Amino acid sequence: MARVAAPSLPTPSQIKAVHETVAQLFPGVRIARVGPEGVTFDYPDAPSSASDEWRGKPFSAEGA
Repeated sequence: MARVAAPSLPTPSQIKAVHETVAQLFPGVRIARVGPEGVTFDYPDAPSSASDEWRGKPFSAEGA
């Protein structure tokens, strides 16, 4: 029986390329995590799309 291949991490050149692309769209973006699922970014300066009225309150589509 064949073994399932382990998930591979993105290469350093792939990480650099995706960071440069995302940084063009969102200046100040930082890499939060790199793993087999890809690169996760942190957007510290991104404005919140939620209004102050709903900030901190849970949301569920079931009540709609």
